[in-house]
Amino acid sequence: MQPMTAVRMREISKRYLPSGVLANDGAELEVEQGSIHAIVGENGAGKTTLMKVLAGLELPDSGDIEINGEPTHISSPAHARALGIGMVHQHFLMFDELSAAENIFFGLEPVQKPRLLRLLGIIDSSGLNEKAKSLANEYGFSIDPSAPVGALSISTRQQVEILRQLAREMRILILDEPTSVLTEQETEALFEKLAEIRHMGRTILLVTHKIDEVMQIADKVTVMREGKTIGTYSVASTSANELASIIMGGVPSEEIQIHKEHAIKGASVMRIEGLCTHRHHRGGVGLSEIAFDVHAGEVLGICALSSNGLDELEDVLAGFLVPSAGRCAFGGLHFDVRKVHEYRRFLKEGKISYLPSDRMRRAAALSLPVRDNFIALSRRNYFSRGWIRSTLARRATQEAIHAFDISAQPEQMTAELSGGNIQKLAIARLFSKEQPELFILCEPTWGLDIRSTEQVHSRIREVQNAGSAVLLLSSDVDEILTLSDRVMVLYRGKQVLTRENSGYLNRALIGEYLLGTRSA
Repeated sequence: MQPMTAVRMREISKRYLPSGVLANDGAELEVEQGSIHAIVGENGAGKTTLMKVLAGLELPDSGDIEINGEPTHISSPAHARALGIGMVHQHFLMFDELSAAENIFFGLEPVQKPRLLRLLGIIDSSGLNEKAKSLANEYGFSIDPSAPVGALSISTRQQVEILRQLAREMRILILDEPTSVLTEQETEALFEKLAEIRHMGRTILLVTHKIDEVMQIADKVTVMREGKTIGTYSVASTSANELASIIMGGVPSEEIQIHKEHAIKGASVMRIEGLCTHRHHRGGVGLSEIAFDVHAGEVLGICALSSNGLDELEDVLAGFLVPSAGRCAFGGLHFDVRKVHEYRRFLKEGKISYLPSDRMRRAAALSLPVRDNFIALSRRNYFSRGWIRSTLARRATQEAIHAFDISAQPEQMTAELSGGNIQKLAIARLFSKEQPELFILCEPTWGLDIRSTEQVHSRIREVQNAGSAVLLLSSDVDEILTLSDRVMVLYRGKQVLTRENSGYLNRALIGEYLLGTRSA
């Protein structure tokens, strides 16, 4: 018996104005009911735009859509939800101060049964928590319904997002890059849940750039390139190498080399000793007696699982968080790290360059054009007596767009770009400046496709070979092993491993330190 079609999209085109960027160009998609269907392609291929059209977040310029065999014109997110379509975004849309249960049932909360309390709209909190717990148990999720969402780990927050869609009886779930900030263990757990949800008859559309995950979880995969659909393939009859070749336009991707030749280290650029912080992020940890140094021409890779101190360390190194104790040496100066103004001066003077892990909140002003974002850290080069040198700024932005393979135009609003292209814009801005003494790169390839990841890795090696020190903060163990001369692991805010990246280190061993099953 022929399986029913849950989603059919034909000749979908979407052009963003005033930039004129054609995000979807006659794109096609057909998804079987009760399947997991992956949508892959390079950054800017049109994957997320096509899913936003399906979720009612974008209106197509042309094309036809059928849901469960019925033609429809999806006019809004509310209309999409009425059709049973829900989208879990790459950047979660949640109320951090509300509980998990309140986020799941926001707008659907049960009220107190006594007539007066019901008329006043007083929420039945215990009933709400029980309802959330029951829903979580039904789908095999494990959450504390009363915990504030801001105190939850990334993987648990994602569970809350998925349960919010399931609570509204969404039959078609769109997950946009769901594993971008998950560890390997968290990804495995998520995939187990998705398989269970599929077996209950739900249809899952998975937007991703990770081929190994497609091969692991998906039934079929649609490849997109430059806004067009290249084809749809059965995962069971397609190899990972074949899929990579299709995505890259027939050019097989090179195997990532896990070990690298070690660069000759120069003098120490920055030394940190006895770094401590109080607990900063809700659900996070405080740092305890962290000590490291990084040398000219060296990459020091620092990794940790979610809520184990990597966020706190980034905030200290970016000058956002004032430590409770510690000493720092940089540029021939020695100072107490609590004197954060001393440290921030190096950031302002460009001696330290910082790439944030949160590209949406810290690395981009989404309401401004691409040009304004690109020149943001070098404004004095593009302003004369208060007036912008627009031709110079546009030319520099265009050159960076070409050099870093960004799918954008200088005048285009940054909010129109895909997450991967916003990441590449932030990277282009950083690497287009005068080379600093120290790079602090936090999750530099988060959300990037194969080609873009290799390009970023190449840039990092270039600045390393040119003599800069690099602090690489990443939850991607493969990236840490690929680029780092030395590796440092944090567990619950403590430094549990620091050693040379020799043949001794591998994914499995680092995993033991990350999970706390092995310590120094």
